[in-house]
Amino acid sequence: FPLLSCGQDSNTYEVVQVIEKIEIRAYNPALFASYINNEQVDTQNSSFRVLADYIFGSNARAEEIAMTSPVVIRLFNDNEMLFRMPEKYNAENLPKPNNEKVKFIETNYVQKAVIKYSGYSNAEREAKKIEELKIILEKYNIQHNNKFELFVYDPPYKFFNRRNEISVNIDY
Repeated sequence: FPLLSCGQDSNTYEVVQVIEKIEIRAYNPALFASYINNEQVDTQNSSFRVLADYIFGSNARAEEIAMTSPVVIRLFNDNEMLFRMPEKYNAENLPKPNNEKVKFIETNYVQKAVIKYSGYSNAEREAKKIEELKIILEKYNIQHNNKFELFVYDPPYKFFNRRNEISVNIDY
């Protein structure tokens, strides 16, 4: 990812319960800009660039939109990348993207199970954390939709105390 600072919006979720190494969180409805890279080459970097272009003004109003964290990567959907839009925006007042492949997704209130880890993420670490999360959920008989997402909180140039999370929607 290019050099960016990620602002954090603490009112996006509330921790409902902690079970072993996982948090059960309640997330408020949100609006996301979304992009799926179908080229299969350097997908995370090019997806990030497309969405970053949009928020840095590659849109109908040449308007800059604040960067929020985390960046969400839907591991279950061709690594679709999502940027959460700041709360002042809704589907009606968001500037139209210049790139027609940038789409918008509105999410409803949802509960997620989340497991944290540090360092740089990769497919192997993600698979390991998904497995850990599944084992804990199964142990406590918590149903989930099996659609895992990666949350990346830090820009790539931050080497220490990096924060990543794997999440999945649950029926709790």
